[in-house]
Parts: sequence; C-alpha cells; structure tokens
Amino acid sequence: MNISIIDDEVVLASRIKRKLEKNGYGVTVYNSLQEFINHDYEERDLYIIDLCLGDGSGFEIIKWLRNEKHSSTPIIIMSGYNDTEKKVYGLDLGADDYLAKPFQPEELIARVKALSRRNPMLKYNGNIQYKNICLNLNSKEVQVGGKKIHLTKTEDLIVELFLSNIGKLVQKDEFIQKIWGEDGYLGVSDNTINVTISKVRKKLGDDFSLKTKINKGYILEL
Repeated sequence: MNISIIDDEVVLASRIKRKLEKNGYGVTVYNSLQEFINHDYEERDLYIIDLCLGDGSGFEIIKWLRNEKHSSTPIIIMSGYNDTEKKVYGLDLGADDYLAKPFQPEELIARVKALSRRNPMLKYNGNIQYKNICLNLNSKEVQVGGKKIHLTKTEDLIVELFLSNIGKLVQKDEFIQKIWGEDGYLGVSDNTINVTISKVRKKLGDDFSLKTKINKGYILEL
C-alpha cells in the first residue's frame, strides 16, 4: 500500500513516515499544499492530510482530490482542531476518518489497518488493492506491504483471477480453464493445483484469504 502524507510539521511527518514504513507501507511526504498539488499526480492507496498547512487548508486538498481528480481513495484527516464542526465538514467533503492531534503513531497505524479492512479491494489507475496486497494490472507486478513479490506466470494468473473476483465463488472447472487453458482438463492433477495454490498463499501471506470449497471451487473472502 502506497500512502501520501501532506503535513507542514516536518518532524511529525517524518516520524509518521518511519513508523508506517516499518509496518510495510510505502510513504511519500509533502510539506505544503502547493508541493502536493504541483507534484506530478499519481493516485495513492491512502492520503493522510493535515488541515492546517502553511499555504492553505487540507480541506482544499480533499476538494481537489474528490471534485477535480475524482479520486475515491480513502482519506484520513489529522488535525489539531478537535471540534465537531470541522470533523463533520471534513467527513462531508469525502474524508473517511478524522484523527485529532496529538496522537500516538500506533493509533494511526490501527486506523490505516481498519480502513484496509473496510475497503478490502481498492481499484484505481489499473491497480487492484486487496487488504495489504496490490496488483498492477498493466505490469502484473504484485506487492505485499509495498514490497514486490516474485511470482511465476501461473501464480500471477491465479492472483489476478481471484483479485478480480473477490467474494465470488470461482468454480473449479473455470479456475482450471483460466489458469491452464483448455488442455488443463487433461494434464493438470489435483496435486498440481493444490501445490500451486499453496505456494501463492505462502508468498502473499495471511491477507490472501483464499478458501477451498470442496467439490465446488475457490473463493477469496472479503
């Protein structure tokens, strides 16, 4: 998961960045509204935005993301303001959470994880985000916690198939046909299927919640 932090408190932003990176997230920090707006725009998995910036308001960034960039990416507001009016306004603009300063980095990490659970699959700009797993549909690159994972061609096909069908039962016959082609019905044993799926589970970790439905198929659970 790739995260952008927009905060003019340099020390705090650096501290949060280090904490997030230790938890496996990729992080980019911007210390002003203009630095973020003027940067070559690239959609992220999450934005953490401070309201009180030296050259503007975090509300302006939220409006820009939601109205001009039509981004649906989750947003966490962090702010020294703790009044209900600003919280409600920020959430009404399209933010997903509001964290009042001061706070411990562990609380922010917990909120990031909670957003991931509520949004198990986030699609944007040719990517699919499922929990802590990100698949780039163009390059076929798979990342877990921001780290690239090496997969074989067959494993890539399996990951793409299930991340494109989260919460849906993939029938066993359909699974074999899509991964091994028409010849798979003749040449692929149950042992080969089980071993291949086991390798994918091991590489992607516990977040890849693929369940086997006996005599039916497979489902990647929400």
